Amino acid sequence: MKNVLLLLVFTALSFSLFAENIRGPVSGTLSLNGERKIITRVENLCAIDLQNISPLIQGVKLTVPMDKDMELYKNSFALYLYKNLDSEFSEDKTNYKGTQAFMHFLPFSDSLNILIPLSNNHTMSPDRSSYLLSDTDNSGDFPMILTILPITKGIPDSIYNKDIVVEISPVFFNKGSLDLNILNDQGEEIEEEITISIDNKIYDWPGGPYILGTGLHNLDIRTEEGNEDSLTFSLNPGQTTIIDHVLQYQFPLLSIETMEGLTVYLDERKLSASELKKSLEIKPGGHSIRFELGDFKISRDFSAEMRQRITITMVPEILLETR
Repeated sequence: MKNVLLLLVFTALSFSLFAENIRGPVSGTLSLNGERKIITRVENLCAIDLQNISPLIQGVKLTVPMDKDMELYKNSFALYLYKNLDSEFSEDKTNYKGTQAFMHFLPFSDSLNILIPLSNNHTMSPDRSSYLLSDTDNSGDFPMILTILPITKGIPDSIYNKDIVVEISPVFFNKGSLDLNILNDQGEEIEEEITISIDNKIYDWPGGPYILGTGLHNLDIRTEEGNEDSLTFSLNPGQTTIIDHVLQYQFPLLSIETMEGLTVYLDERKLSASELKKSLEIKPGGHSIRFELGDFKISRDFSAEMRQRITITMVPEILLETR
């Protein structure tokens, strides 16, 4: 009869759909962006509040390691999780009502792990030492309250005064995040139109962060002027890689070959003798070049594209006329 009664109590607690009273002093608030470990006690309250959840996180794991001194009282306590609180949570408040989301006897010889999915696309699954809160997204159920309550009598006060550790940790998707900045050689963000592709797939830029699978990736950058850069980067699960890439412009190079004595003008600027001896870096687009020797003048327009190498050779023609 005692076993039957215990089973009925367990069933009622596990599937309670009605608001229940939640009372006790608050030990603290667990958060991924704040305290991830809290010391609590039997009949105390511990809040779990998750805000601004990273898209890299598929869920969280609650861990309650057990104290060996409490092994004699195995199955004398149960851990409860409550959601749908009737009022805003405050660490100064000790009285709430909420809906029971989880209940399990504490196995004080080991530990209790609870997996809480935060995405419908999660891949978390329980094992011999863990339990899955539900199979759907629970991100809208916070804050929750965790408490440990006695379910038998005759427990000494020393057990009530035992410190119990409650920890929270993220469970990541097998994905990482790329935060990309494309800069010029002055360290300024480039304002011109840029096309980026990662693993041959085009992405918006500026944009991001870019959520990608872990491992090695290839990034290709192309400007509207035709300049191109490529690099390789890697992502680790749950981590953000920041790339500040200085775009190495490969401007067109112009070489001019001409005879001595000719004066050369590039875009109406006279070139020096030293400039004529080397390749000149010019801007992409339209240009004009003019050669002069006394009254002799000849000019030509040309266009240049990024990465081009242009050679202009000027050899005056000799005209022979007979009468």
